[in-house]
Amino acid sequence: MLSERSSPAVVSAAAAHKLPRYALLALLICFISPFLLSPQLLGSKNLTSFGIAWTMVNGSLSDWLIPNITGQFIYDTGPLTSWVSSLCILTFGQIIGPVRAFHLTTGLWFAIITACIWYSTYLLARRDEAQPVSFAFGGEAARKDYGRVVADITLLITIGTYGLLEPFHEISPTTTLLAVASICFFGIVLSLEDLKRGSLLAGLGVGLGALTTTLGASIWLAFATWIAFIFTPDYTSRSKRVLITFVSALIVTCIWPALVFVFVPDQASVWFTNWLHSSTKEFSLLSINQYPWLLKNMAWITFPAWPFAIWAVFAWRGSLKCAPISVPLSFLSISLFSILFTGLEPRTTMYCLVPSLAVLAGFGLISVKKSKENILDLFSGIVLTIGLSVVWIDDFAWTTGYFAQMAYSLRRLAPAVTPGTSYLLLAIAAAATLSWLAVVGWRLFKHPVVAWRGTWLSACGLTASAIVVCSLFLPIFNGARTMEYTVAAIKTTFDANSKPGDCIKAIDLSSSDRAAFYALANLPFGKPGQQCTFALKTIDFGGSPAGAVTDKWEVLTNVPGRPRSDERYQLLKRLPF
Repeated sequence: MLSERSSPAVVSAAAAHKLPRYALLALLICFISPFLLSPQLLGSKNLTSFGIAWTMVNGSLSDWLIPNITGQFIYDTGPLTSWVSSLCILTFGQIIGPVRAFHLTTGLWFAIITACIWYSTYLLARRDEAQPVSFAFGGEAARKDYGRVVADITLLITIGTYGLLEPFHEISPTTTLLAVASICFFGIVLSLEDLKRGSLLAGLGVGLGALTTTLGASIWLAFATWIAFIFTPDYTSRSKRVLITFVSALIVTCIWPALVFVFVPDQASVWFTNWLHSSTKEFSLLSINQYPWLLKNMAWITFPAWPFAIWAVFAWRGSLKCAPISVPLSFLSISLFSILFTGLEPRTTMYCLVPSLAVLAGFGLISVKKSKENILDLFSGIVLTIGLSVVWIDDFAWTTGYFAQMAYSLRRLAPAVTPGTSYLLLAIAAAATLSWLAVVGWRLFKHPVVAWRGTWLSACGLTASAIVVCSLFLPIFNGARTMEYTVAAIKTTFDANSKPGDCIKAIDLSSSDRAAFYALANLPFGKPGQQCTFALKTIDFGGSPAGAVTDKWEVLTNVPGRPRSDERYQLLKRLPF
């Protein structure tokens, strides 16, 4: 080999052979499909997001401008997630139902995330300083092919990242924040070639951060963008990039508050005071006892991206000032630093690592030495095959009762659910398993030399595992986390004792509980200050027994919450004076 570059990447034309676009597209669709049309609202974040969106759909202009659930303000989130969800419900709700339409927004955020990560990597990998070693007699990967294969590897690493399943399982501001961080990162990369468009896009991402959660998220994104500009070689005017980015970010951030103060002035000051108070929590230092939790969760949430990202820093140590490494490394460094100062919700902030971490991991994997490039293939093939085998054994135990301890552990999660799943879901699980075995067979018997084979194996394995788990154990997930039975019991009692126009006062209800009773049963919660005939409160098992009289309220019913939950819900009626 003969090269004038110090690149650690040695990529032949055969190794950069194109991954078929139909195969990549099919994998992306299969990955996101289990989360697209779910008929259930599971998890507190999912319920809260739907409650805000459903309030917008059925409410007035003030409900669209100020996140709330039937009058209860939600101060730790912006309106962006619910705006998109509401528009999706209004567009598709009449066709497929509001809950399924709400879950369709997962596909939008997923498309934004994957597109931004792929194009960010492609632009960086096509740069001169990122090109692989030139061979003495030719045969190295062409610039376009090399850029595409590194981008494909990065996207497959993203799909194969274990913890990425969680933000798509529950549509919440966490999902949106991941998309916003991806937009911001892509804008930074694009600004190296197209100053105006890239800087405007980066500014859009920073501004949308404030509309997603709190002002603190936007400030962290702005800080990461600024550092990335500082440590990136000045290919285009650094000062102009910074100016355009932060002016556009400021404009995007201010549009929403301006609309609120113009159209809802009586509520604006109260809401934004509390919203800013929530923003300050974004800068609270992580407590000492959370560090073990942080290390453990970060290790599996970002696996297998982080080992290759570390290798990238070592392998490209002579090119740390070059854009392909300096941009993702600087953005990643600030994202890591921000987690330590996000005592309110470090898990949410952790997902902002994914875009830059995946890009860095892509450059790390492409530079792995030939003797070690099969590590990911071997690990994915063995671990994910064993994992799928365990899932099928668990399903066999759950449906037949064999392996008594295993069957008991599964059945106690949802005691009211009859073991087994539908024939359609069983066929889907079987097809996903057979597809995985076909991919493993392709790797074992075809011995492909393409650079993306290991990440393809990892992404396919994780996708197959997600499909199989969701198909086989969907009844358990629904039975263990659903609020339908609780909501139905409260609804029945309320209908039997209420008159038209009666409202319910919420006592000690979380935002997700309020959303569940409103979205699933349309219970008429009273507005702040409104006097209601009924009240709904949550208690633990040590609370007042059913039928007791508490102060000036009579307990009409006492209903247990989710299975294996310590919560119970009481519906009370005001006693006549």
